[in-house]
Amino acid sequence: MNGHADMDIYGIIATASNIRTGGNPTYTADGFLGQYPQFSVKQADGITPVVSTVVLQAYINLAQASIHYNRYHDLWNICMGLFIAHWLTLYLQTAASASDSLKKIINNGLAKGLQTSKSAGDLSVSYDFSIVAGDFDGWGTYKQTGFGQQFITLAKTVSMGGMVVW
Repeated sequence: MNGHADMDIYGIIATASNIRTGGNPTYTADGFLGQYPQFSVKQADGITPVVSTVVLQAYINLAQASIHYNRYHDLWNICMGLFIAHWLTLYLQTAASASDSLKKIINNGLAKGLQTSKSAGDLSVSYDFSIVAGDFDGWGTYKQTGFGQQFITLAKTVSMGGMVVW
């Protein structure tokens, strides 16, 4: 094949593969905290995230590597925020202070489902993971937070199934 025909075939294959590449616009911690103020605390000298800036930036970096503008286009900014908010919610569910008891630190790190019942005598609590799982099978922890569920819904909107090129 000549060079021109090769480029046409590669373009067709790239399109059919449903793989999107390319860079992302800048997404900042300030932008996230403006979008999701519940993850910040207003102080006299400005807004401070409820998690360390190192943790917040780590999740922003993860989102930058995972959410590609060329797939999400106009939904990119909201999907970045939902992705980060989801992971921060899971992170905060496991948060404990270094001064907490070992038992509390371990309990905070355990996976949690939706509480379906509780008793007062001898304290009994039941959780059910299947309630939120039905429509989001295969999405792992994203089904465990409202942010993750919104992200899944938008991600399904912009994705398509795999394709085979013969």
